[in-house]
Amino acid sequence: MEQLRSKIFKPVMAVLIVIFLVGVSFVQRSLNGARADMGLTRLEPLENAPPILAFTTVALGGFRGLIANLLWIRAGQLQDDGKYFEMVQLADWITKLQPHFVTVWVHQAWNLSYNISVKFPDHADRWQWVQRGIELLRDQGIPWNPQETMMYRELAWHFQHKMGANMDDAHMLYKNEWAKEMDALFDGSVPDFETFNNPQTPEDKEKARALLEDYKMEIRYIQAVEEEYGPLEWRLPETHSIYWAYVGLEKSIRKKEYINLRRVIFQAMQLAFHRGRLVEFPVAKQRETDGYVMAYEFGPNVKITERVNTVYEEMMDEEEAQRDHISTGHKNFLRTAIYFLYTHNSLDEAKRWYDYVRELYPGSIPDEVSLEEYAFLRLEEEFGSTSQDRLKAMLLGILGQSFYYLAIDDDERAMGMDLLSRKMWDRFHNEIGDGQDVRVGIPPIRELKREVLLRMLDPNDGLTPILADQLRTRLGPALYELIPSEGGEAVVPDAAEGTGTAVPGEEGPVEGPPAQE
Repeated sequence: MEQLRSKIFKPVMAVLIVIFLVGVSFVQRSLNGARADMGLTRLEPLENAPPILAFTTVALGGFRGLIANLLWIRAGQLQDDGKYFEMVQLADWITKLQPHFVTVWVHQAWNLSYNISVKFPDHADRWQWVQRGIELLRDQGIPWNPQETMMYRELAWHFQHKMGANMDDAHMLYKNEWAKEMDALFDGSVPDFETFNNPQTPEDKEKARALLEDYKMEIRYIQAVEEEYGPLEWRLPETHSIYWAYVGLEKSIRKKEYINLRRVIFQAMQLAFHRGRLVEFPVAKQRETDGYVMAYEFGPNVKITERVNTVYEEMMDEEEAQRDHISTGHKNFLRTAIYFLYTHNSLDEAKRWYDYVRELYPGSIPDEVSLEEYAFLRLEEEFGSTSQDRLKAMLLGILGQSFYYLAIDDDERAMGMDLLSRKMWDRFHNEIGDGQDVRVGIPPIRELKREVLLRMLDPNDGLTPILADQLRTRLGPALYELIPSEGGEAVVPDAAEGTGTAVPGEEGPVEGPPAQE
């Protein structure tokens, strides 16, 4: 009996093992599919690795973390030895070995953008490394970890700090190169949402593809960010910082870490207010076939004052422990907004926020100080005392800025600076009285403008020929009213030719630079 049972037991067990293995294979296939759908698969095959590394990975299986640690140590040694390219390859293997370990992605991206980039004296070389750090997070890290808050926070920080701030000597190159890329993609400061949503031409289809596949950006999120925080300048890095923080809030699941993304938006909105307006203008001509070289001027984006105020108020509600600290920043922001709006010729908006800050923060602006006086006080804080000589120098500088902004088509700032110069002149002469005009008076605004224009249009020490021509065009007949000469004609320096050009104008003597032979 026992012999019969022994003979039957082994075949039965063999059959059961086969059945169980078949059943497990079906279950395992289902589990693998579910893990892949939820982004939990961690054991993807390692590609492009040396044979010894590939063999060791397969042989050790669950010891992949140990291999990654050893590679990480080796990467540190390579960095100390200055072998950066080998280190980048190791970093690629490490992230493939541990694709769901967020710290690995953050550390390696920071290493590329911050530690390695500054080792190169050439700014163009630095830009390549900064790009690699951004691409590591955006193109690889986030697809592997689409629900991890810190991945979005770190990518947003790269745009806000590494590209947007001025801590790196090459920061202007970063901004210019990024602006060129985005300008080619968006054809301006804001994307044409209809074109990206429904591209018709091959060019538009290519841009839509590049936006999604190359830059990993979705037009629906861009539109949502623009509607909630705009108008924003999409050629500037701080706008992309806001974008990635916003996407992180939409996709990540770690709600306790949301405050890190909200802080990024809060900080980036402050930057966008202070320098979030980009003015593009030509500055030189390389070759006849190349056209003009374009440069960028950064200035305040006063149009988002309302949105920045809202972000401040939301942050105070969300961070009760930091409310007093944030409220101090809020008050300073509002005071600065008043000054910026005033100098941008937005007097009604300046008055609105002037009333708002006095109501919300009593004593922040004394009751006896009017809006106009407050603007002057802020100007005095920036330029110092207002003695006669100092004030004249300030007025010449402000008028110079007014003409410069006029030349680059920034009309709001041009008019704001012109208005401020007139107000300052009136205020000074009202204070000194009529009897003191001869002794301590400042020449009329018209004469100050003439002095500034002669300097700015000087072919040797003034504006570039292109900007000088643009300024002449923008001024039109007013130019010849400001620089007349005896006999009703004006001798205006010609930046292009270096000679004086006679044009009709008002009568009255004025000395300008002599015509060159």
